[in-house]
Amino acid sequence: MKAMILAAGLGTRLEPLTTIRPKPLFPVLNRALLGITIEQVGGMGTTGIIINAHHLAEQVEQFVAGEQWDAEVEVRVEPQILGTGGGIKNCADFLHDAPFFMVINADIYHTFDLSNAIHYHQETKNLATLLLCDHPAFNQVGIDHEGHIVSVRGQSIQKTPAPSRTLTFTGIHIISTELLNSMPSTEFFGIMELYMELAARGEAIRGYHIEEGYWQDIGTVETYRALHRDLIGEQGEPVVHPEAHVEEAVRMEGFVCVGKGTHIGSGSIIKDSIIWDDVWIEGGSVIEGCIVGDGTQVRGVHREEVLVPG
Repeated sequence: MKAMILAAGLGTRLEPLTTIRPKPLFPVLNRALLGITIEQVGGMGTTGIIINAHHLAEQVEQFVAGEQWDAEVEVRVEPQILGTGGGIKNCADFLHDAPFFMVINADIYHTFDLSNAIHYHQETKNLATLLLCDHPAFNQVGIDHEGHIVSVRGQSIQKTPAPSRTLTFTGIHIISTELLNSMPSTEFFGIMELYMELAARGEAIRGYHIEEGYWQDIGTVETYRALHRDLIGEQGEPVVHPEAHVEEAVRMEGFVCVGKGTHIGSGSIIKDSIIWDDVWIEGGSVIEGCIVGDGTQVRGVHREEVLVPG
């Protein structure tokens, strides 16, 4: 099996943080999310992984080149964004020599065991299998008892005599290679629109409900913060990089993550905040409910803010 990680998005809802790092390289407990995803996908016996990149693509290329991976990993830069479907089609030459491949968004964190979903895809011979979970804030994909996609975002796709349930598309899908031939030759297109068109024609586009495991997308500041709150716990121990320097009499409360090379001055209070790398926090500062980007110098009181250099 091969895999593709979709990492070309602009991340506009995460500005100004995405002026510093592309969204796939946002740190999660001081590890780049893209690295976590590559290791997860590579751990499933994947023979090759391709990553599309656009915004701050050079950072993605440098990150991939600077690490050792268990599988072959290639970065393909899109000079112009091609959309989810266009991005996949653009990598058809890399993906075509396997019976199926996995596609995963670079802005999600999950703990799913995907082996049963892969087996289901092979057994049903689907053109595409969308992995779904129950996450009420994002539940928009309706499936019937056989997994057929019957609605998306409230729009009916096909009628079914059986009751349907609405779930969240996790951003993980398994695609049979033959579907590449059905993709339009136009450069930009969305894969979900193609799925809806094929499902309406009765093609084998199904959803698979994963019931065990954790999932969160980091598409917004709020969900990125929520991920750390969930992973650390409001009363959990702070996560402090071993190469950070925290002076005496610093108080940390709630969920706190402190990155590499960061300095926190004496008497500061850090609460419910994510501090990236090489941040300088002056002694006596109060940082509460904040995300502080790489290289930022901070002094004084800051609450519910996103802080970047300048």
